[in-house]
Amino acid sequence: MDLTPEQQEQVTQARAAGQKRVTLSLTPRQKAQWQTVMEQELAGKEENLAHLQKIKAAAEQPGFFGDLRRAIALSRRPVHELALEIGVDWRLLSDFRSGDAELPAAALDRLIETLGLRLVQEIPR
Repeated sequence: MDLTPEQQEQVTQARAAGQKRVTLSLTPRQKAQWQTVMEQELAGKEENLAHLQKIKAAAEQPGFFGDLRRAIALSRRPVHELALEIGVDWRLLSDFRSGDAELPAAALDRLIETLGLRLVQEIPR
């Protein structure tokens, strides 16, 4: 949402004063924009929650891929950034996180390296 010059000045003054919050009065147009965005967000809420549950369930799977999905989550790196760094489309990495896709071996190697992981073999006793 675009701020009016007066609102921008309020934000600038608040930052200069070291304030972390500022209260702005919205114009009728800004209120309408905010309402539209909130309605869109709420409309997709259930779908977003279901997707997050799917990502969580995939990360809880035992074995290598579950471990790798947990490492992605623990890295707290944005999917877009991580995908760009390992050279895959962000949607593919997102689908991998939720268990809906597999990554090519070369991408897995780059992902492991990017996350600073090492593969070790556990020797059974």
